[in-house]
Amino acid sequence: MDKLVAICAVVPYALVALGLRFIIARVFFVSGQTKIAGPEIPISLFNPGDDFTIVLPAAIKPSTFELFQAQYAALPIPPTVAAYLFTYAEFALPVCLMLGFATRLSALALLIMTVLIQVYVAPEALWSAHIYLFAILMVLMSVGPGAISLDALIRHVSQR
Repeated sequence: MDKLVAICAVVPYALVALGLRFIIARVFFVSGQTKIAGPEIPISLFNPGDDFTIVLPAAIKPSTFELFQAQYAALPIPPTVAAYLFTYAEFALPVCLMLGFATRLSALALLIMTVLIQVYVAPEALWSAHIYLFAILMVLMSVGPGAISLDALIRHVSQR
């Protein structure tokens, strides 16, 4: 058993955390992109089929407010306030996670959003989606962003 643990420990947590941060950031960022309107920045990658566009949040789409009025109305906060909070959080917090900046706080905020959606909006999505989000966010909250992060750099500089 010790040999298996040693083999598994070959992968440093810094790489695991980086992967988890990027996975969870993508989920929320893509969701947020569908809710905003603004200037578009085309991103070209090595494979032509992998190109995508990032929308900068100049405004929230009217359809987002309609979505929150209809499907998110059960939330314990007014739908318009929820639309603003959730939409801008889905833009800013994934960026923080990708950079590894304020990782634990960002993960906590996204966890709270996920719990609210689970309880008030989509209770049927626990085992199909939310449990995976919970697990990743809980790891980032409890263990942190790892060594490949701005949080680690800030900690290193502040301890000198």
